[in-house]
Amino acid sequence: MAIIKCKMCGGDIVLNEEKTFGTCEYCGSTMTLPKVSDEQRAALFNRGNHFRRAGEFDKALAIYENIVREDDTDAEAHWCCALCRFGIEYVEDPNTYEFIPTCHRASFDSFLEDVDYIAALEHSDGITRRQYQKDAAKIAEVQRGILATSQNEEPFDVFICYKETDDITKERTKDSIDAQEIYYQLTNEGYRVFFSRITLEDKAGAEYEPYIFAALNSAKVMVAIGSKPEYFNAVWVKNEWSRFLALMRKDRSKLLIPCYKNMDPYDLPEQLSVLQSYDMTKIGFMQDLIRGIKKVVRKDETDNALLTERNEMSQSVLSSPSIDSLLKRAEIFLSQQDWKKAAEYYDKILDLDPENGDAYIGLMLAKSNRSKDAYEKAFILSAIDPNSEYELAKRFAFGSDADWFQMLEQERKNEEEKARKAKELKHIELEEAKIRLKLIRDRISPLSKLISSGDECTLGVRTDGTVVATKYTKDKSIDPCRTIQNWNNIAAVSAGVYHTIGLQTDGSVVASGNRYFGQCDVSNWKDIVSVSAGLYHTVGLKADGTVIATKYTRSQENYNGQCEVSGWKNIVSISAGSYHTVGLKADGSVVATRFKGDPELNCGQCEVSGWKDIVSISAGNDHTVGLKADGTIIATRYRGEYDFGQYDFSDWNDIVSISVGGYITIGLKANGMVVANGINTSAQNEISHWKDIVAVSAGKAHVVGLRTDGTVVAAKCSDYYHVHDCGQTDVSGWKLFTSPDTLEEERLLATKRIERERMEIEEKNRKEAEERAKKEKNRQIEQLNSNISSSQQKKASVEAELANLKGLFSGKRRRELEGEIASLDAFIKKLQKQLNSLG
Repeated sequence: MAIIKCKMCGGDIVLNEEKTFGTCEYCGSTMTLPKVSDEQRAALFNRGNHFRRAGEFDKALAIYENIVREDDTDAEAHWCCALCRFGIEYVEDPNTYEFIPTCHRASFDSFLEDVDYIAALEHSDGITRRQYQKDAAKIAEVQRGILATSQNEEPFDVFICYKETDDITKERTKDSIDAQEIYYQLTNEGYRVFFSRITLEDKAGAEYEPYIFAALNSAKVMVAIGSKPEYFNAVWVKNEWSRFLALMRKDRSKLLIPCYKNMDPYDLPEQLSVLQSYDMTKIGFMQDLIRGIKKVVRKDETDNALLTERNEMSQSVLSSPSIDSLLKRAEIFLSQQDWKKAAEYYDKILDLDPENGDAYIGLMLAKSNRSKDAYEKAFILSAIDPNSEYELAKRFAFGSDADWFQMLEQERKNEEEKARKAKELKHIELEEAKIRLKLIRDRISPLSKLISSGDECTLGVRTDGTVVATKYTKDKSIDPCRTIQNWNNIAAVSAGVYHTIGLQTDGSVVASGNRYFGQCDVSNWKDIVSVSAGLYHTVGLKADGTVIATKYTRSQENYNGQCEVSGWKNIVSISAGSYHTVGLKADGSVVATRFKGDPELNCGQCEVSGWKDIVSISAGNDHTVGLKADGTIIATRYRGEYDFGQYDFSDWNDIVSISVGGYITIGLKANGMVVANGINTSAQNEISHWKDIVAVSAGKAHVVGLRTDGTVVAAKCSDYYHVHDCGQTDVSGWKLFTSPDTLEEERLLATKRIERERMEIEEKNRKEAEERAKKEKNRQIEQLNSNISSSQQKKASVEAELANLKGLFSGKRRRELEGEIASLDAFIKKLQKQLNSLG
């Protein structure tokens, strides 16, 4: 059930779709209710009622008019438009406790004849229409009372508009003191001045409107005073000067003079900024103000004198009833919007009286298809043309019209000066924004190299130069991360479709992949500062600004186009898409080259020749995106059937980094928030809550973001591929660094730690080797001593046998034993020598 706020007291009323009439349980008021089909429509009515109860009738009217534009049959919206137009507020009567209407925008036009009130009756029926008629009768009665009271008031010359009490301090404002000083000065000059603090001091608050209404209608001049923009825009202050402006449109003899101090005149409300204004702090302000008022208030006599003089000078023509009748006929045609007939009659008048200013004004209106009601300064200013009737109308105008044109000329000059300053300010703001965004881009630029999303995997670089990865694991034949566990000293990564690329700190490049190995032939690349992996190719940017590339080698013919980069120079950034390659030049322009095999894939994604002021680029499957220095986006694309919103950047601004996936585009804003398009609704909601992001990367069907604390977030976001999340977004445990501000320090510490660990391992290995060598030496010594001992024992045994050898036929055995002894001596000597060599 939708909840609507009571028009009288603001209490909650529960509605259903059919309920259009009811009683508020809080205040007991019976009233009409809107038909609301959803909470959004109820919220609009509640917002409008809030502004109307607060006296901000223009804001409320704008809301109700929007509802009417959407549904012209909404009777309650028409009724509320009428309430706002007449400034109707419901106030509780302390005696009867009944809420009665009060009117803050009295008018000579009857509420009962208002077009929106009539429309409300037309689109309502039964009890609802009778309630509208009953409430309208009460309002009309209040209106008649106001008009009756106002008719008894003497006319005023000047109306002083100002803010009496500060909303915060609840004390009298300095504007009130300034207004009182002006009141006394003008009163001394003989003018009758409406100054609410004195004029209404004996009136009750509920009785103010008749006197304000009378003063607004009779005063020739309004002096609007303010020392703060918010004072000029205060509800009741704006109510007074906006009503006077409306009267000025009908009566050009009236004049509104804004007076300000301690603020820039360009901070005046837009409707007042085009008027001639006075700075109250300047010397001679009061004299200038009085002189300006005299020109208006005393001009009635002047106008009459000029008219008499003109009649005397042209009595034979101007006294002719034919000119009067022609003017009336022309005005009738003008009011009927018969522009052609009106122009003909004004031409006839000018044939009789070539210096008739009224005719020139009418002719100007007729040729511009405008009625007299549209004769406003905004129109006049837009219609100024040296060759138009405007100059002639200004030349032959007299009296109040002459003053009006003089004011318009001043307004035009003010507008031109305002436009010039606004243009200068916009240029300064743009340059400041560029500097601000550049500082952020420079700070986060190294971080964007630490993450990369491919079609099948996500990569992250730790501060120790190793790489962490999570991947799509359903198809075991595709493993672009097959060898990354062996990588080290990595400074940047790029994930493609079937392969991944790593840039090492020494400018060399490593690759991993298990299909179409041509794109992985990067082992001989040197002096590289940036890498980018595409579908079937890899691109590297060298330190000298040139570019190299390697590609899938199964077909020499079809996959050459996107690698034709050998002629590129002065390149500062590269990006490899699925079928094309893009390069950013140092001067902010962009170059591109593309796959030549299938003409259907070459339909716009490389049309970047006119790009300028680009600071970052990213290439996707079928579109290319460029980031401009002012934080806005430019894009070009394949003009085919695949449009998922990935090309709509109309509301993107303040962007500092971009990344393009298959059919996804993601942008990082300066405030650390992320915007994206080409993604599904659930992911859009998830990504919109990301905060403190310093780098982003888009893949085929997922996106990742790097936070300021080094952690990583990810979301699966493309429904087009029908790919389930099988691993690419499993990054919850990643921690790539501690802080962006200490990244280089962390890398240095990691490098020192790695070197220390390497040296510790080498020392351990050395000691272990020494221990093994020592053990081997001892084993060898022990073995040699054992061998020597056993050899000496054997020698002793042979010598004993030789000594005991007797007999006539023992010569042969003697010789054998002597030979064996000699052999043992030689062997023992050899063993002794080996033993001596071991120390």
